[in-house]
Amino acid sequence: MINHSMQILTIDPAVNLVLLLLILSSFITDITKKKIYNFQTYPAMVIGLLLGFVSSGGQGVLMSFLGLLSGMGLLFLFFLAGGVAAGDVKLLGAVGALKGSVFVLWTMFYTGLIGGIMAFAYIIWKGKLLSTLKSVFRILRHPVKGRQEEDENMKLYLPYGVAISLGAGWALFTVYKG
Repeated sequence: MINHSMQILTIDPAVNLVLLLLILSSFITDITKKKIYNFQTYPAMVIGLLLGFVSSGGQGVLMSFLGLLSGMGLLFLFFLAGGVAAGDVKLLGAVGALKGSVFVLWTMFYTGLIGGIMAFAYIIWKGKLLSTLKSVFRILRHPVKGRQEEDENMKLYLPYGVAISLGAGWALFTVYKG
């Protein structure tokens, strides 16, 4: 008889190591190159699925796959709206493939907090607080027209992969250790 709890205990450190390598490399490349590369996310997705299979067979693959889908699904609408880049979507999907759907939800919770703080600090640092607030109120008053009037020069780059990486790290070390 196979002791599944022993397999899971030996798999968790490997999953956590891959996750840490993924979020560290994504953090660095998003800051330095403004990009999260496929060679970072795709292997992590595959490793997540493989380790899911090794730990729990078909059910483990299913749990990893659902984590992958939930991670990508949470950011996909933001991607369509132009709020995040494809690398951010794939990064959260890879996090989900490694750690599952519940971990993705915690990661997104912390990512939202960190991303909000980053955005607020960034617009203050760039001296765009007043113009950003005007833009937000214009969009709230007239969702379609307000967005059309938004000047291309008003768009600020926020490395959201950094927020996702920090959110995943926060979730890993505080809330969800399994």
